[in-house]
Amino acid sequence: MNTAKQAIEDGNTFLGIEFGSTRIKAILIDANGNTLAQGSHEWENRLENHMWTYSQEDIENGLQCCYRNLCDQVQTQYQLPIT
Repeated sequence: MNTAKQAIEDGNTFLGIEFGSTRIKAILIDANGNTLAQGSHEWENRLENHMWTYSQEDIENGLQCCYRNLCDQVQTQYQLPIT
């Protein structure tokens, strides 16, 4: 059996999320640090009150989109849902 698929089925995976300045990235890895799937979402910051920032809505929507991309990749590649 595919060991990556087994790690996902067993819940022996780790999710990392990075909020970068131009992109939100999510990565799913196994216990050995091997990349199993990834997702991303492009975004842009805004200058408000002399500070570069993002709205709460941008953060929430971007994270949901990024995570959905990762889940779609797991479903396509391993025929498994993330649980």
